[in-house]
Parts: sequence; C-alpha cells; structure tokens
Amino acid sequence: MTIRTRAKRAVDDTDAPSVEAASTDANPPARLRRGRYISDSILERRRRMLEIAKEMIAEGGPDGFTIRELGRRAKVSVTTIYATYGDKEGLIAAAIQDYYDRLPVASAPVSSSLNGVLRATELVRDAILANKPYARQYAELYFSTVDPRVYKAIRDTANAAAGQMPWLQKAMRDGDILPGLSLEFVSALLANHRLMVLHDWAQGRVSDEEWATATSRSFLIMARGVTRGATQARVEAELKKLLRSSGGDRAI
Repeated sequence: MTIRTRAKRAVDDTDAPSVEAASTDANPPARLRRGRYISDSILERRRRMLEIAKEMIAEGGPDGFTIRELGRRAKVSVTTIYATYGDKEGLIAAAIQDYYDRLPVASAPVSSSLNGVLRATELVRDAILANKPYARQYAELYFSTVDPRVYKAIRDTANAAAGQMPWLQKAMRDGDILPGLSLEFVSALLANHRLMVLHDWAQGRVSDEEWATATSRSFLIMARGVTRGATQARVEAELKKLLRSSGGDRAI
C-alpha cells in the first residue's frame, strides 16, 4: 500500500490532505512559511510536528519512534503527517533542516576569508554542546541512512553551518582550487570530513573540548590538499599555527 493510499484511507474530519500536499523528491519538504492557502492553524500544526520530531530524534534516533506515536504526541492525525511530509523520512529531513534554520549559526554573517570559516566552527560547537543528544543522532544518521532526502538534509546543513562556500568560491575565482575539481565536489568532501569528526565525537572518540580543534584540523588538512597558490599558503600557515597551539608542532 502506498503512502498516498494510506493517507486517503485514514479518516479525519479536521485535517484535509488536499491542503498540505505530500512532499516528493521533486518537491522538497514543506518549510514553515505562510502561503496563499496556508492558515495560522496549519503553520502551528506543522510547527508541532517538527518540534516533536526533533525531540524524538534526540531521544532515540529515527528508529525510536513511529509516525503514529509522533502524531499522538503532536496531537495531529497520521493523515496530516503523511499529507504534509510524504513519509517518515520526509518528516525527518524537514525536521533536520528546520533545526538548523533556527540555530544562531544559520543567520550568522558569512565571510570569504579563511578566518571566517574557522570562526564558524566555534558557532557550530556551541550548537552541538547545547543539544548533545540531537547532535549524536544527527551524526549517526548520516552514516547509516539510505534515504537520499535525509542524507542530503544532513550534508546540506553541515555544509551551510561550516560557512565555507564563500571562501571556496573566492578560491575558485582566484584559480586556487586544483584543476579538475568542481566547487560541489570540494564542498561535499570538506563536509564529509567534518561529519566524520562529529561521528567520532558521537562515539566518544573525541571529547567536547577537542571537537573544535579536531574539526578545524581536519578541515585545514583537507583544504590544503585541494588548493594551491596563495590560498594553500594561507591554509598551511593556519594549520601550522593550530598544530603549535595544540601541542602538535611537527613537520607537515
């Protein structure tokens, strides 16, 4: 039975699936904004669904809850959840994006400087330590999910939080990205390595105090490998400075 069929068979006089269309890969999860046919009550209902979804992800990961249980806690029908987000994975992807959108790092000024990228790491650290259970599940989910929407939501939010795109764009304009490497490839590569450090932290292999240094070190090592010229020289200088400050003064 398809999700749409399940939604049609569920009966609820107050929640109409035709108002909140189910999301698909072509139509990403609905974001919380007012539209021509979206009332305040619908926005509030979506907010409850997302907030409860985030709570349940933090409590036990995506396998730790069902759509029915989420509906009970959010006080919405199963019909509404399916009609709005398509399925459980669509809801999780939307909740991940919404969680990021509400963090201070999401609205922080971006910079094309290398120092700006390194400063963004501090903001991300604050967000991680403010909600450790969610951050752990976020990292675990990235390396375990098979759903492309959830995978993309995590990688996109990790990429955005890193604040690295303006810096990469400048390096590309300056001709300092190695020939043959696209902006998208380099950005994804750096995001993957950031998430690997986060996963190590989630597994207890990196402490709270070490996370920011470990993340910056991983970023600088990878950035050094994909850049050249003046950009690479600046990356290498920052890497040497970081290694000295963290007691790792050694030849690179």
